[in-house]
Parts: sequence; C-alpha cells; structure tokens
Amino acid sequence: MKKFIAILAIAGSLAACNNAADNSAENAKDSIDSASSEVKDRLDSTTENRMDAIDSNAEAKKDMVDSLNKGK
Repeated sequence: MKKFIAILAIAGSLAACNNAADNSAENAKDSIDSASSEVKDRLDSTTENRMDAIDSNAEAKKDMVDSLNKGK
C-alpha cells in the first residue's frame, strides 16, 4: 500500500510539473540567477583563499624577521 501511494505521489508530481512552455522565461531567469550565484560564490571562495595565503605568507615573513632580530 505504501508503494502504491508513493507511486501516485510521484506520478502526481510529474503531471503537475508539466507546464514547461508557460514558465520558460521564468526558468531561464532562474537558471541565470543560479549560474551567477555559483560564479560569485566561486569567486568569493578563491578570493578568500588567496587572502588567507597572503596573510599566512606575511606572518611567516614577520616571524622570520623577528627571529633574525632576536639573534642580534
């Protein structure tokens, strides 16, 4: 009985989502929005990783200068 209800629910969902012609402009806009969001997220991630690398490199160089100054 549960399988039968699940199959009916899936079939009903598929039948209800068959309005592709009416929503083509909306789907295109959603697609563009999601693509731009993905690119923005990737760019933010790349920028954050590079900033972390620069900060880490700067800290390492500061530590090296400090260790050289302590040796004098």
